[in-house]
Amino acid sequence: MFIDLDADRLLLKCISYDDAEFLYKEFSNEDVNRYLYGAEPCTSVNEAKQWIDFYLEQVPRNQHRWIIVLKSTGESIGTCGFHCWNKETGEVEMGYDLFPTYWRQGYATEALEQIIEYAKIIMYVKKIYAHISIDNIPSIKTILKQGFVKTEESYYEEFHGKKYLHDVYEKLL
Repeated sequence: MFIDLDADRLLLKCISYDDAEFLYKEFSNEDVNRYLYGAEPCTSVNEAKQWIDFYLEQVPRNQHRWIIVLKSTGESIGTCGFHCWNKETGEVEMGYDLFPTYWRQGYATEALEQIIEYAKIIMYVKKIYAHISIDNIPSIKTILKQGFVKTEESYYEEFHGKKYLHDVYEKLL
């Protein structure tokens, strides 16, 4: 069901085991992990392969991740995708991340445009959610550009004994 997607400057490549080194490099980066309060930083290529196992799980297939690749260089610069897809209600959660070198250059916006359109047309999604730390202002700005609105729902993500406030954003398709 999931395929590679083409954007102006980017290729969104379906995740595969060939991406294990990249995932390890990205998710062991302190800046990338700054607002990811649900998981520890990646500690090895083998652990990255376990993460890939999750995204390639066939039944139930409630998640997918693309590797964001620069067309001009072939370099992997981030990931984006979905999890917690409820096919019955047509709702899904979205996530995305980039190496800091590529922040604030429009790459996340370009990638999200592609996956949102895919969710609408191919996955028949009616509503997409994004859960974002209130401290992650650049990510909030990115999601607002895509037409997401903040819901009344907020929650605390507990990580290492501390609580971090998150807001929920949604987009109706």
